[in-house]
Amino acid sequence: MRTIKPTPQVLLRRIERSDALPPPHFRYSPAVQVGSDVYVSGLVGLDPATGGLAAETAAGQTRQIFRNIQALCAEQGWSLERVVVARVYCAGEGAADGMNEVWSEFFTQLAPPARTFTVVKSLPLGAAVEIEFQLSI
Repeated sequence: MRTIKPTPQVLLRRIERSDALPPPHFRYSPAVQVGSDVYVSGLVGLDPATGGLAAETAAGQTRQIFRNIQALCAEQGWSLERVVVARVYCAGEGAADGMNEVWSEFFTQLAPPARTFTVVKSLPLGAAVEIEFQLSI
């Protein structure tokens, strides 16, 4: 009897280009699609028009992060309903209140995704909040 070896599934990795997001300050892909999963790199509250932080407060930066992920979703034909996981990083305990306040605003009508929350000493570019998203499209 002959044994047939299964062929491994080849997952195509596609880099999503975006005009909706501010250009990266460092070398990384803002979004990568593998099969039906999309991984969005950590977003800080950058204003796409200026490339700088949109606000000084954690709440203001979180609001900009959500504007940016909404713009990316609209550009790519996705929606926030497709976000299944969010990983939140706050620079210090004080940033958590502002981030949670804005988080609740964006998920009043939508079921919130699974979430990991981590307090860190500092974030890139002096940001108060960074959020990484995973979508299933």
